[in-house]
Amino acid sequence: MDPKVKLAALNNEAAALRKKALENAAEFTEADATRAAEIAKEHGELTALIERQKAAAASLNFAGAGTSSQENTDTPDQSAVGKSIGAQFVKSEAYRGFRKKHPSGVGKDTPISIKAEHLRGSVIAKVDPAPLGTAGAGNARAVRTNEVDDLVYRPARRLLDLITRGNTNLPWFQYRQVISKTNNASIVAEAATTAGTTPATGLKPLSTLTTTTADAKAFTYADGMEVTNQELSDDGVIQSLIDSTLTENLEIEIENILLNGAGTADEPAGIFNTSGVLQQAWATDVPTTVRKAITKLRNASGANIRGVLLNPEDDETWDLLKDSQGRYLGAGPFASGPSTAWGYERINSQAVPVGQAIAGDFATIHLLQLEALSIMAFNQHKDYAQRNLTYIRAEERAVQLIRNAARLIVIDLTAA
Repeated sequence: MDPKVKLAALNNEAAALRKKALENAAEFTEADATRAAEIAKEHGELTALIERQKAAAASLNFAGAGTSSQENTDTPDQSAVGKSIGAQFVKSEAYRGFRKKHPSGVGKDTPISIKAEHLRGSVIAKVDPAPLGTAGAGNARAVRTNEVDDLVYRPARRLLDLITRGNTNLPWFQYRQVISKTNNASIVAEAATTAGTTPATGLKPLSTLTTTTADAKAFTYADGMEVTNQELSDDGVIQSLIDSTLTENLEIEIENILLNGAGTADEPAGIFNTSGVLQQAWATDVPTTVRKAITKLRNASGANIRGVLLNPEDDETWDLLKDSQGRYLGAGPFASGPSTAWGYERINSQAVPVGQAIAGDFATIHLLQLEALSIMAFNQHKDYAQRNLTYIRAEERAVQLIRNAARLIVIDLTAA
């Protein structure tokens, strides 16, 4: 039994015996006196046990809640599953404390400071009880989850849905970026002697990886906006502003850096600026060019192709392709389900330049969160307090890397 539950039961029993001893002394027996002594002894032992448990838990804080925010190893809050960032902000202790302090709104010249930290399910890191991380042991495996796609109102797929997302403890580290590999897997015969030099004579084969050392560094992703004090005091309004503006802006910028990052001291290298990414030149027409890119990917790296990423204008061009009789080559304007290119889903991104596309295994792109998303609101700036304005900011830090560039291919969709 839980010591606290047992202690509560002893307290109730002790109270009953005490009342009997004080109010009905004639009925208080020798057995009652013996039991009272036993209760006092057990009560002392249980109280000491509970105190030892508390002391042990406090001394082991480093293994749980005592972990620093930068290490980012605390257990994910499962209550965040399915909640938007804005919903988590208005439910945070920081925002609730602000509303409790100002139930009727914020007066003129009132200082404001709200900081909601470690929000789960952010732009970078998904809510996951066992997220991918640099400190994790074992191999990361693809797991089929139990979601069911809504074929009526199917959400549009994004690049951020296809990459590998997780956590890291390190603001900078070096890693091996795979350039190419040789596959020497073979059936190995039973060794008859120790002199064998081939699989046929019992020597196990050795496959090789050609790699280069690459750097991965943490960068800060942030955005902010001005809101009125009235908007800040309204749960629904501030939640919608955070979800529709701050979160969306961060997603757009992160996707842009994943694709177009310059690889300088100020930003990581995106797909278009990473050496080792395959290239496919224009060939006859758009469908032919994409199909040749698929073949090149399969031959070069055996990539598990997850889709074709292209600009909305090029996606429109694909949809409007017609034969010589003016008939749409695809399903036309009345198609249902996701749009595809040679069986692979077409994914739109405004960050892809017009006339180019990318195909391949986007899971080879890793985006690892170093510092969890925090949302801060304050008016200690210029004349914000006088004007009843507040600055609200969303910020998080992450490391971006491309593990195997040869699993991606950049496609030129522009005729020479």
